[in-house]
Amino acid sequence: MYIQPETLDLIRGKVVIQDIIKRYVPSLKKKGKNYIGLCPFHKEKTPSFSVSPDKQIFYCFGCHTGGNVFNFISRIERLEFPDSVRFVADLVGVDLRDEKKGDTAVFEAMQRINRQAMDLYHGHIKVPAGRKGLDYITGRGVTKKSIVDFKIGYAPDSWDFLLTSLIKTGRDREVAETLGLIKLSQKRANSYYDMFRNRIMFPIFDAAGNVIAFGGRTISGDTVKYLNSPDTPLFKKRNVLYGFNRARDSIKELNRAIIVEGYLDVIGCHQAGIENVVAPLGTAVTTEQVKMLGHLCTEIIFLFDADSAGLKAAVRSLDLSEDINVNIKIGMLPEDDPFDYVTKKGPREFMAVVDRAMGPVDFRIARIMDNYKTWGRVNTLKQLFAAISDIKLETERGVYLKKISSLLDVDENSVRADFKSYSTNRKSAPKIEHEQKNVESDFMTRSYRDLIKLICHYPELIEKAIIDFSINDIPDELSRTILKKISEFYFSDRQFSIDKIFDFFTSGQEMDFLNGVFNEEYSVTNPGAAYTEIFINMKVREIDDKIDKYAALIKSSPNGSYHEYITEIEVLRREKEKLTQYIYNKFM
Repeated sequence: MYIQPETLDLIRGKVVIQDIIKRYVPSLKKKGKNYIGLCPFHKEKTPSFSVSPDKQIFYCFGCHTGGNVFNFISRIERLEFPDSVRFVADLVGVDLRDEKKGDTAVFEAMQRINRQAMDLYHGHIKVPAGRKGLDYITGRGVTKKSIVDFKIGYAPDSWDFLLTSLIKTGRDREVAETLGLIKLSQKRANSYYDMFRNRIMFPIFDAAGNVIAFGGRTISGDTVKYLNSPDTPLFKKRNVLYGFNRARDSIKELNRAIIVEGYLDVIGCHQAGIENVVAPLGTAVTTEQVKMLGHLCTEIIFLFDADSAGLKAAVRSLDLSEDINVNIKIGMLPEDDPFDYVTKKGPREFMAVVDRAMGPVDFRIARIMDNYKTWGRVNTLKQLFAAISDIKLETERGVYLKKISSLLDVDENSVRADFKSYSTNRKSAPKIEHEQKNVESDFMTRSYRDLIKLICHYPELIEKAIIDFSINDIPDELSRTILKKISEFYFSDRQFSIDKIFDFFTSGQEMDFLNGVFNEEYSVTNPGAAYTEIFINMKVREIDDKIDKYAALIKSSPNGSYHEYITEIEVLRREKEKLTQYIYNKFM
């Protein structure tokens, strides 16, 4: 089995080497930056086996055996190298398929086209014809040095700039289409056009500095502000951080990574000399990205402005560090976004905000207290109890109970008594979601609520749901109310972020449901596929209900008057068969 270098890099990016080795070396303990234990490859009483998380390698000073995680598995499990790679891939959840050596040529072509496209866009921003792009980006405060350092470019307002300048063969055209650089026209047969037009082009690099994708920002008021490359064999968005190739050494040296929201935020920080800064390619930070940073540092700080659409995604990411040796915090800028703030205020004030970043519990408490006047004392107290209820150490909970009594100006003993009662009720009763399922356990109600949960965590699905579902006809009142409010808000505010929904539900069943949704760790690999699965399963259930209805009519009909019902049932069964077959092929 041939394995491409890019596939190996993908697996390495997900590996926490000490966790895998500890399966075979129970004695492995952290000592300084490394882990030390008894060597599994020879008998010894004094530990001489070392694992380096920073370098992602192991070495025994006794028997001189060493290497990376694949070498370790190959030796310990007595596997050939390709089989050890497959073994590790299974451990970290990478779907590894057999690859052919001929595929190397495809990867090389992709790398070449991306590199040439980057050079073309970057070169164009420096010539008179690209002055519009240069004026825009420098007007935003980006220096000419940063334009060179980050290889920023400009795609002119042309349908075929890239096509005529770069695409020389039919094979190149196929590769460029796969990379999302060009697209087949729906109006003209065998005609293609550039995907990126009149946009500032931000090349996206892998850890080794190879350009693997692009982000294009409109400068003409296009409704799509940012247009990004699709996932390709070179580029998996959830495994990449913008600026990581330039920030890596600084993150390792400072033992701290700062996560901001966008390309310009990263560039602004680097311009100010703050180089341990990266950004996710979208609002959500993934487990893979946290693990990648966790190989280099033990502290990750999310830094957003208070109105950021990425704030809710940051809150969801707070619990990603539970199984990773990393401490996550959030810093809130008092004004502006990171680019404007560091540009206006300078690095000293910017870093003061970073250094004041709070841990998960303190951050949640601060956010809850922001709504104190709206919610009132009782509802605020309940929210504060929910925020500290999962703290495992009683002594730590005690500290926060004292803090809560001070914040609300309530007797500490009363707060402790109320929390004890709250905890007892919480243990004896099922979670909100389970409680609601018992009260209204029918399939459609559960499906609508699963749909809302998915939309709340992945708000990019809102528009699809608005098209696919007739909101006023939703039978579950809670689902109908929440989805209706989300849709109204979405159409009235195109800068919609899901955290704003709490502005409309400050108490009651909807508030309880939404708190249950957002306080639960939730992640799906493919939100679009999850949405489709929910939608199709609901359609299948509707068909089953109609079949049952017609079957009942057949039973109650006089002899010979039920043939039309049989015909309807046959049509419905064929429709159901198509849907169930789609589910099987798509998700099995």
